Amino acid sequence: MHAVFSITAIRKRATGLLYAFALCLCAIPARAETITLIGEDNWYPYSAVKDGQNRGFAVDVIQAAYAVSNIQVKFIATPYSRCLMLVQSGKELGCFDSLQDAALAPNFVFHKEAIFKASIGIYAKTDGPPANASKLTGRDLRGHAVGVTHGYTYGSEFEGDTSIQREIAPSDISNLRKLVLGRSSYSLVYTRVVDYLIATYPDEFKGKIQQVGTLIEDKLFVSFSKLRPESARYADALDKGLRTIRSNGTYAGIEKKWANPLP
Repeated sequence: MHAVFSITAIRKRATGLLYAFALCLCAIPARAETITLIGEDNWYPYSAVKDGQNRGFAVDVIQAAYAVSNIQVKFIATPYSRCLMLVQSGKELGCFDSLQDAALAPNFVFHKEAIFKASIGIYAKTDGPPANASKLTGRDLRGHAVGVTHGYTYGSEFEGDTSIQREIAPSDISNLRKLVLGRSSYSLVYTRVVDYLIATYPDEFKGKIQQVGTLIEDKLFVSFSKLRPESARYADALDKGLRTIRSNGTYAGIEKKWANPLP
């Protein structure tokens, strides 16, 4: 009977230890999953390389949104045209920041909650009509040379209008420089990007360019690869996170942080 009692006690003790071990495992936080997204390398204050890493409003929003689902994001920086190419070919998971317009919608998987909304301004030289003389729209650009940035899309209406002559530049700053030099009649650039460039390069642009209209105000997203089976899951996780950080005040805090980025 003594031997039987000892074996029973040992079994009970072993069971207790296993139970305690299981509780410890449950108490350990799950290791965060890591994904890689591509952000533009030169589109401040939304996404650009600063101090050797991606920084910007969109970068902070995406990080915070995925943190809700315990997903960490590693960022790669490339020019936007390459960003789209890598994702469309399936080599990378997602690219930001993209319009969900007629040029991109058929080729990518999009989530539903926008990262942010922004305006594309129509800019002209200040030696033209005063800024308050007219508020131009996309239709007013017909027949004119209009500066655009390589790889960017500008909404379905603009993309489908073949009467507009495109003066293509490799970057937004080159786009504006062409405008100042008279290579184009108008330039299309997001308004917050222009504000940052004027503050950073006042000798080149301050007092030399003016906003004379707005092409569109639209929502921007992460464009996910249609060739990656996990795209739908990460699009859904991003939507969940964006809804959460908008409701709990995190999004508003990020907006405040990036309201007036320093040059």
